[in-house]
Amino acid sequence: MKRKLRQILIARDEIKRDSYVTENKKFEKKHLEAEIIRLVHSIEKGLCLENPRKGFGVAKINTLFSLADKYLSLNPDDYDCMYFIADSVKEYLDFHERENFENEEILAIKNKYDALKSRIPEKDDVYGGIGNISLSEMEFDLAEIEKLFNTRHSIREYSGESVDEETLKKAIALAQRSPSACNRQGVRVYSVDREKFLNDMEESLDGIGGFAQDVDKFLIITGKQSAYRVEEKNQYVVSASMFAGYLTLALHAYNIASCVIQRSLRPRAYWTNFRIKNGIPEDEQIVMLIGIGKYKEETKVPMSKRFSVDKIYRK
Repeated sequence: MKRKLRQILIARDEIKRDSYVTENKKFEKKHLEAEIIRLVHSIEKGLCLENPRKGFGVAKINTLFSLADKYLSLNPDDYDCMYFIADSVKEYLDFHERENFENEEILAIKNKYDALKSRIPEKDDVYGGIGNISLSEMEFDLAEIEKLFNTRHSIREYSGESVDEETLKKAIALAQRSPSACNRQGVRVYSVDREKFLNDMEESLDGIGGFAQDVDKFLIITGKQSAYRVEEKNQYVVSASMFAGYLTLALHAYNIASCVIQRSLRPRAYWTNFRIKNGIPEDEQIVMLIGIGKYKEETKVPMSKRFSVDKIYRK
């Protein structure tokens, strides 16, 4: 009975949290941003088909222009999302020009595109559209890739040296190549020095197993709940987890030792207090911690034997 009551209370807290994030006006900018990125990615995916249907996606593009008007009314000096729209629509219009396809809807899109372009500054980077990747670009040294995967372990003892900030940023940039639902990119990373973390995070560090004092920094991986729609309520956990998997390999590639530390996915008082104290937005929920440090010359690691492929895979 106690277990069932606990499950009910947890579900109640989660529903309350979800409703707060999805319905609160203070997150409107973030909801708009996420919806713009989702629709832009939908147009990009349509253009990546072998034979895109002429005139596809008109309703989505018109929705994008409506969202652009609303977004600029709230954020007149924030142009990143506008560049996403403009570049993807330009690719869309270029496709139809190459196909010699034009109708009233395409002409209307062109006029709206020109109007949007007149409202935003010029820039050098490309924010949207499609690219090409060739098979010749994928001639990897498989032995080195296998070595990277097979030598990655959860590390619980470190050299005591500090992890360089620029190297850490390079690893995070690599991890950003992880899949993200419709390119929503609803993952954030916070680096906290060990002493500050241990002072500010008022929680039991169960699961760290006595090595917290040896960690150089803790990386806090969060998921932005505001980046996803109601029907995607758990997607922030999935995307953040995939990102974290990529990140552990990227850290290892840069000779940064790491250990993933699971945390509760429930909104908890210790997280709320830490978040407020450190200025982390309230629409973000902690998904996991990663303790990092520099490798020692030689380190003991758990065997962590995996099941055979035949046990976990079935054709």
